[in-house]
Amino acid sequence: MKRKTWLAGMCLVLLAAAALRFAAFAKVPAGLYRDEVYNGLDALDVLEGHLPLYFAANNGREPLFIYLVTMSVGLFGRSPLALRLPAAFIGVLTVAATGAMGRALFSRRVGLLAAVTLAVTLWHTHLSRVSFRAVLLPLLIALTVWQTALAARRGRRRHFVAAGVLYGLSLYTYTAARFTVVPLVVFAVYLVIRHRRALRAPLLRGVGLAVLAAGVTLLPLAIYTIGHAAEVLGRPGQVWLWNPAIHHGHPWLTLGQHVLRTLGIVFVRGDRIWRHNLPTRPVYDPALAAAFLVGLVWAIRRARRDAAAAFTLIWIALMALPTLLAEDAPHFLRAVGMLPGLALLPALGLAWLMDGLARLPLRGAAGLRLRPVVAALPLVALSFGLGSTVHAYFGAYAHNPMSRYWFEQGVTALAGRINSAAGVGWDGQRMLRSGSGATRVFLEAELWDEWPQLRFLTPQTEALTLGLPAGQVSLPVAVFVWPYDDWSQVWDWVPVGEITIEEGPLSQGDRDPEPYTTYLALFVQPPAETSAPIARFDEGIELLEVQMTPEPDGRWRVRLRWQAATTPLGDYTVFVHYVRDGERIVQADAQPAGGRYPTTRWRAGDVVNDDHWVSGIGEVMPGHDHLVVGLWEPDSGRVLSVLGQAGNPAADWVEVPVGD
Repeated sequence: MKRKTWLAGMCLVLLAAAALRFAAFAKVPAGLYRDEVYNGLDALDVLEGHLPLYFAANNGREPLFIYLVTMSVGLFGRSPLALRLPAAFIGVLTVAATGAMGRALFSRRVGLLAAVTLAVTLWHTHLSRVSFRAVLLPLLIALTVWQTALAARRGRRRHFVAAGVLYGLSLYTYTAARFTVVPLVVFAVYLVIRHRRALRAPLLRGVGLAVLAAGVTLLPLAIYTIGHAAEVLGRPGQVWLWNPAIHHGHPWLTLGQHVLRTLGIVFVRGDRIWRHNLPTRPVYDPALAAAFLVGLVWAIRRARRDAAAAFTLIWIALMALPTLLAEDAPHFLRAVGMLPGLALLPALGLAWLMDGLARLPLRGAAGLRLRPVVAALPLVALSFGLGSTVHAYFGAYAHNPMSRYWFEQGVTALAGRINSAAGVGWDGQRMLRSGSGATRVFLEAELWDEWPQLRFLTPQTEALTLGLPAGQVSLPVAVFVWPYDDWSQVWDWVPVGEITIEEGPLSQGDRDPEPYTTYLALFVQPPAETSAPIARFDEGIELLEVQMTPEPDGRWRVRLRWQAATTPLGDYTVFVHYVRDGERIVQADAQPAGGRYPTTRWRAGDVVNDDHWVSGIGEVMPGHDHLVVGLWEPDSGRVLSVLGQAGNPAADWVEVPVGD
């Protein structure tokens, strides 16, 4: 393959990689997991002038990725975009580095195919869209191997020094990097056994220079580790397979299970955790898995005489140890060091097939027909991989509520709602640079303490108060509470006004048996002026307005705007019937505001925005459709009367045309 062809191909691959990593970037995955947020909290600390070498919070974290996040937060503010943007750029750079690594180890063709393979792999695509520091390790590995291969071939000092520095930096990325010394030692033994004649003095001096460069780079972290061993080395012991809490009294059985699971990572069963993968999806789709097997056989057959093939096999096998020897195998974060090597084997398989088919004696008309097939073989396999990733990730994964639950989308939405009310910070879609402070926001302190997302995404301004007030407050006001505690005292200090009660999205933690409502929001503002009511009911209840709004999930929201002239005597349920040509299609009966603000709590002057949802109505048909709205008391069965002009009972409900 010519150099220009390789460069053009790499440009196309990088464009495809960028498209996969930046498409729908603000929406997939929805939410922001707490591990991502701790990176942001540490970034805020760095921006205040603290420059730690190791970040102790959240089980301890290496610093390099966090400093990159710090630059992003400094530029773009406290938002999910700022946290995740570095990972996306790192992901694209890793694809480029993998191409360079494959070229240096084998050939331009293998490098290009390896870059495409990594670009279309769901594992790496997803990893490039979330703010996990593990994304940085494959980049440093690929760069280190690239420079090492160039150093071995050209013998130049700068490549040896670069390889050493890059390897030293890899230890500043992610815990699994500590295992890289194992395949390096094993590969050194292999070289002594199989390629001793190649280990001449200039090469050994270069290796010594690389080791020195790596040692100097690693020295600050090594010194810190000696002084803070429990802090830096404690996390591996928690997830180590020989921990009784992990093996439950059966260490060897657990080890055997982990070996089998790790062996099947490529084409049988992948990571089950929603934050890392579409659960149990293997690394490769069937087409790339077949290419992987061909490449694996090719590498095994050549490993005795080909150092690059041997290195690839040794690296993949031994960088599987971080997941094999820990809980939840296979675990795509702990196995992340395998990625550059895993990308090489399908590339080697496809390159071997292309070379083999190209050598077939294809002549005449048959040759003319088959040569395009030979050329298209890798394109077909890689296109299948691309289509599989797009369908699985942006389809099944993105639209499954479990992906939102595991990334704690509910509390991320809460942060956006708080900021929207306060008029400052990330409002769920964009950054609000400054707020008027007209709306006072009260947030239950337990929510702030429980969720690190709030502490990162929500600026503490004068408009925000942690905790509920002790006395009356002025309007407008927004209150955010935990819905499963007694929050009824809110009504003791919220003035009469226009009230909207909003239930937050559902959440479900790793160990929660079922989803729960993340928060409850109460918005109270001075009542907006309206025209004459649509209907007056008994006991001083007026229906001011009815609005129908389509929802993204296909339902329609019916908002009823009530006003109370006095506190009603009964605890009434609202009934909403959707009628077409006299036939009831669907009904939605519920207490006002989903039971959060029953009529017995209404105060004289309150305006209550009461939402109900209807589905299955198809297209709205003006002139044929109308809503039937009323109130009734379930205990007695009594229907609250609609009053006529003279104030006498005139009907049991009011009919409101739809679509007029």
